Amino acid sequence: MCPRGTRGAYRKEERVELPLALQKRLVEGAATRFGTLEKLAREMELPKSSIHYYRTGRLTMPVSVMERMLELANDDGLTEEVRETANTKDRTWANSYAASIHREMCRERLRLPTREELEKNDELRRKAAAIISYVMAEGSIWIKHNRFDAGMVNITFADHETDLYEHFRSLCNDVFDYDIGPPQKPGNGAKAIRGFICSRFVAEWLAANGIPAGEKAAVAMRIPPWVMESEDEKTMVGAIQPFFDGEGHVCLSKDSRRASVIVVQARHTDLDFMVLPRRLGWRGRARTLPSGLLAHSQVYGTDTIAFSSMLYRSEVLDDARTLLRRVGFGPRLRLSSMYLKDDGLWSAHWALSIGTRESLKLADAGILTQSHKVARLRPVQEYNRIFIKAVG
Repeated sequence: MCPRGTRGAYRKEERVELPLALQKRLVEGAATRFGTLEKLAREMELPKSSIHYYRTGRLTMPVSVMERMLELANDDGLTEEVRETANTKDRTWANSYAASIHREMCRERLRLPTREELEKNDELRRKAAAIISYVMAEGSIWIKHNRFDAGMVNITFADHETDLYEHFRSLCNDVFDYDIGPPQKPGNGAKAIRGFICSRFVAEWLAANGIPAGEKAAVAMRIPPWVMESEDEKTMVGAIQPFFDGEGHVCLSKDSRRASVIVVQARHTDLDFMVLPRRLGWRGRARTLPSGLLAHSQVYGTDTIAFSSMLYRSEVLDDARTLLRRVGFGPRLRLSSMYLKDDGLWSAHWALSIGTRESLKLADAGILTQSHKVARLRPVQEYNRIFIKAVG
């Protein structure tokens, strides 16, 4: 047995990469004094298959194997040529090489649309835009840089939102050729369903298209340019719909005559509870400052709402507002509240709202598709129908 206790191709030591022709000459030169490769393998206490793979160039050689073959070949010219040409690899090179081959095989099983494909293919662009907005509204991505180069996309919906889950699943099949499988229950007992895209390549594609890895609310997040620059109305609707179906909620007046649909997104700030204190006697929940109180407060001598609008605005809702205006709606974006997190820093909660008259048009435009949200608007719709009939 070899001194390292491991045979042939599996020796845990540095390896040497040689040109195929030169490696073949080295193996044949070492075998000359024994007559056959089988006898050479017996002499070196290696599997015959390893000697064969060294000869054909399928395997790189461990350093100790190369040195032993040079000794057996006893050819000064060959020795000099090998030493000048040899490219020494780290002992983990084989693992890294195998991992790279595996990654490429995984990549080939996926479809990762290019910018050119998205600009030319209307249907592909509409579906890709919806995927990005779903992850922006309801998901997260993470990428771990280690020897596994792992990456994952997570999407979470409320347990009754199976229709949204299946919509997202079908989009992933159509765009990435990837099936996220049936919904899963989280381990903490939360009333939610989750799905995962266990692919570093999809995670990197989404990150390249505007979704930050990790905590989304901590950094700027924008809808990608190929959506914002598109003139296709269905692409705009595809990008807006996940925000209203996923994050939107319908607010009704007590008499069910007025309604609004509101989408809320958080944007973390660098303001702590010393800069913006939570004063005793202020109404509201212990950690929340509503917009009415913020209107009378200042930070660093500047109006709090104006200061937050300059530095901590929700860029993604700004983009969504732009798209809504382009498809004929008149949304309002405002700072609705500030929330004090566990780390002592405030998080700005921005609200994108649609008023009564336009809320009733969201379903027809394909922006609001969830049946229970559309149903909540029906009493308002019925009142408006009766009112208009009476006036008319």
